[in-house]
Amino acid sequence: MVKLLKILGNCIVILVIVSCLPLVIPRAMGMQEYNVITGSMTPEIPIGSIVYVKQVDFQDLSVGDVIAFDVGATIVTHRIADIDTDRRMFTTKGDANPTNDFMPVSYAKVRGKVVKHYPFVGNLAALISETTGKIAAFIILVVGVLLSNIGEKKKKSDEIIPEERSSSDKTKKGVNPTIILITGLVIVFGSIGGFIYIYMGYQKSNNLYDSLEQTYVTKADNQVQQVPWQEMIDVDISALQSINPDVAGWIYLEGTEISYPIMYSGDDERYLRTTIDKEYATAGSIFLEGYNLKDFSDSHNIIYGHNMRNLSMFGKLRYYKSDEIFYDEHRYFQIITPSGKMRFEIFSYFDTEPASWVYTVPYYDNPEFQDYINNLNKHSYRKPSVSSEVSSSDKIVTLSTCSAQEMRFTVHGYLVDKVEN
Repeated sequence: MVKLLKILGNCIVILVIVSCLPLVIPRAMGMQEYNVITGSMTPEIPIGSIVYVKQVDFQDLSVGDVIAFDVGATIVTHRIADIDTDRRMFTTKGDANPTNDFMPVSYAKVRGKVVKHYPFVGNLAALISETTGKIAAFIILVVGVLLSNIGEKKKKSDEIIPEERSSSDKTKKGVNPTIILITGLVIVFGSIGGFIYIYMGYQKSNNLYDSLEQTYVTKADNQVQQVPWQEMIDVDISALQSINPDVAGWIYLEGTEISYPIMYSGDDERYLRTTIDKEYATAGSIFLEGYNLKDFSDSHNIIYGHNMRNLSMFGKLRYYKSDEIFYDEHRYFQIITPSGKMRFEIFSYFDTEPASWVYTVPYYDNPEFQDYINNLNKHSYRKPSVSSEVSSSDKIVTLSTCSAQEMRFTVHGYLVDKVEN
């Protein structure tokens, strides 16, 4: 029994250490790992795989290479189908997808080339990367150390060690508990430090946006029921642009705390983890798709925001799926720009893959755009009566955020009213 406890403890310790190797070793070699959560690259790269990505120069990429690249607020791993050398652009395609991806990928958005990938390891690596996963790993590690030590102590207490036994026999042991405990402490304190860092980042973002609201935003009391929509909120956009000229406007989901500046940089990366004051923050900013025009004149605009655990940014969009009455009470959102205010009514919302057809921009008043709108209605979790009124002559805004299992949750509204300054 004693020997079994010791073997079990050592196996647990070894298992924890081995589980951490897929993260530690590649990073030391200058690679970044990603967990594959969709089947667009099956059968070569199945769901749950881990892919290792290394930065490469543009001229070192060829048709057939698998690359990881940014799409809005997510990262997609697809194969290069064609290369536009003059524009430094790639046409990409998932192996399991029937057609090429809708939008070409600029080299600026490429994270790197997939150099290795292994099935099943991605889910484990994703778990260990989380703070909760690190804490769980530490607890399991402690259990392994305790079992190993109990076995050692039991052995020492049950056996009589002859005096003439050699010193090498006296010091023979299994896994060194001191080294294991030090490793465990590093993991747990690293996890605690990461948790504190995340919390401080949340608090920093909350303080920043609270300050912006108090200084540059005026909201009417009991606004949804007692005042016209035009008077619900006023925002000093020009003053915000004096802080950062990349401010494109302000978004407000009526009756909620979703009330933030909209940033625009011409790409989908700069404000992913950067605030209006150009400081790093986990929550980043709400930002407009880089392929859209800054003045929201496109027929289809996409606005990205993180789905934060504290429900900040676009975190409360999840309630459209979980609360049946949330849509009835929050059917409208506003976009305030330097030229005026626009009100949008939500007509569709659903989950989709990161590189799906939903993220196609821009569109124009033509049959193709009408087909796109019809697909939005087809996939929607709810079929409001207004959905039949939306046509290709309308302006559509898509709100996009993270969802379960790394999918994307999208909310779609069409312009129903506007006022100009």
